[in-house]
Amino acid sequence: MRPSLSQDLRAFVDELGGEDVDMGTLVDTIGDRGFGLLLLVLALPAALPLPAPGYASPFGVIILMLGTQLLRGRQSPWLPERVRRRRVSWKLLDFSVRNGRFPFAVVEFFVRPRLGALAKNRFFLALVAITILLMAASMCVPMPLTNTAPSFVIFLLAAGMVEEDGLLLAVGLLLAPIAAGIAGYALYVGITLGPDAVERTVKPALRGLLGV
Repeated sequence: MRPSLSQDLRAFVDELGGEDVDMGTLVDTIGDRGFGLLLLVLALPAALPLPAPGYASPFGVIILMLGTQLLRGRQSPWLPERVRRRRVSWKLLDFSVRNGRFPFAVVEFFVRPRLGALAKNRFFLALVAITILLMAASMCVPMPLTNTAPSFVIFLLAAGMVEEDGLLLAVGLLLAPIAAGIAGYALYVGITLGPDAVERTVKPALRGLLGV
């Protein structure tokens, strides 16, 4: 039986033995499986209900690079040497995998290989890449609520790419406008009333809407 996405990532983190890792090693270790698993690793910290702070913007920049390559039809990810040397904390990776039960549970309940022709269609994948670029651009904005929902959309799309699940990819595309709306409204409130206003008003309203 094939390991689940969470088992794949847990095994990868365990193999690091508690050592920090550079982006080059990440790319070389899991990039041979294509863009999907690497995008999933980069999106997960910011996609968590309690995101790890300080990583959304730099990871968003890297996802922008990968999304551009995906849009151009590149088969395997590549990063410039300066980015490859950037260190990623083992504690961050471990935190993300341990605390990613909810997004993993949601995705792993639904994900399976299906609509394979759609998942491999280059025009459809170009639309996926454009969506990833837009969501990654939102991740780069240093404002509350501009990264969590877009990161979760990238997480869904990455999982769909890994499993060649055309239906999950379509769901991710449908959720993208909602994520963009949340991020856009938070950005508007943050610019007009200040970042504290996002914490005081938008976040509680969103939690109430979601019933959390």
